[in-house]
Amino acid sequence: MLINEIPDDCLLAIFDYLNNLGDLINCYKVCVKWSYLIVKRTKKVKYLTYQRSDSSDVVYYRGLCSIDSTCLPKLFTNLIIADLSSKLNLKDEDYLLPDAIEFVRKQASLKGLINPFRQPIEKYRYCDQLEMLSVINFNPNNLRNGSSIKQLNVRNYTLEALTRDAHYLPNLENLKIKIIVPDNHYDGPVLEKLKILELYSIKLQRKRFFYGFQLMDSCPNLQSAHITMNSHSWFFDETLKHNSLQDLVIKFYGHHNDIWNILKRLLMKYPNLKHLALRNYWNITDEHIEQLIHILPNLVLLDVIRCDGVTQEAADYVKDYCKRYGRSIKFYFSKNYHEIDSDWPQLSTKRENISRGFDFMKHYFRKHSGYLPHFMIPIDY
Repeated sequence: MLINEIPDDCLLAIFDYLNNLGDLINCYKVCVKWSYLIVKRTKKVKYLTYQRSDSSDVVYYRGLCSIDSTCLPKLFTNLIIADLSSKLNLKDEDYLLPDAIEFVRKQASLKGLINPFRQPIEKYRYCDQLEMLSVINFNPNNLRNGSSIKQLNVRNYTLEALTRDAHYLPNLENLKIKIIVPDNHYDGPVLEKLKILELYSIKLQRKRFFYGFQLMDSCPNLQSAHITMNSHSWFFDETLKHNSLQDLVIKFYGHHNDIWNILKRLLMKYPNLKHLALRNYWNITDEHIEQLIHILPNLVLLDVIRCDGVTQEAADYVKDYCKRYGRSIKFYFSKNYHEIDSDWPQLSTKRENISRGFDFMKHYFRKHSGYLPHFMIPIDY
């Protein structure tokens, strides 16, 4: 049997296993029949990404892949997320712009755009209902409809810039910021709808103030936060209680001496905290663990796996405390770290550009900042 004698249904079944962009484009160009079938197959595709996947609704690309503005809009008509990596072209970023803009312009269903180019690019102004945006440099003037943005990831930003831009983004639910220059405090509008916050700030001098916790005070409904920092000085109002925060990860970058008292005062702001991870805090001790479980009455998970000053004595104290007071706290340190895998199998450690489900504990809690997703896609997408 000649290959073109294979029934269309059989070819479609075969094409469903093709997830690589280059393979799909090559098949599309074989003949008219294959072009028709590949277009039919790619109508199922919702996500175009640089990360390999075996799901039929994801197409990925690896290595250098030239973008074809006459081909891709025909293949992808139902995209929800487009990851426009610079790997999509053999040329430089400036050469890519006309093709990328044309491609984005024709994606009526597009909800999320990952744009890793260093120069400010105005592609996203062509997307009327963009809900998710991941960029290196952010300019709200390039948004046609800032009120539609629910998830924003900016890899070159400051809280001072957020003060300026926040009124353009009234419906933010998930905010990721990488701060790479000395910053000022946040003095913008209250972020009423923000539920998840990730801040990464390790290039500041340790004596410079870190204002991330002050920003959290302007997010009254914030439920989860993932903080990576190296500053010894934190600015926050300890008289303000934050009752909504339930999940908190703090990763300390470098050595931090004599910060226990300020950390204790900070954590007392969050009386309803359920899940806490303190990473790379070398100076925390068994005595500090004893104090923690007293000041956090709703704590059910405490992870100090990468804190070498904590010993079995702290684990024994937590176990005895729970028995005496009827509490249930899962406690993990360097000697029992493997138990977290079996106790919490739903907590992912996998590196993902896009995660399915708006779930901080599943997609954020056990990961360091380099493994966190650009977006978390709602289940109904």
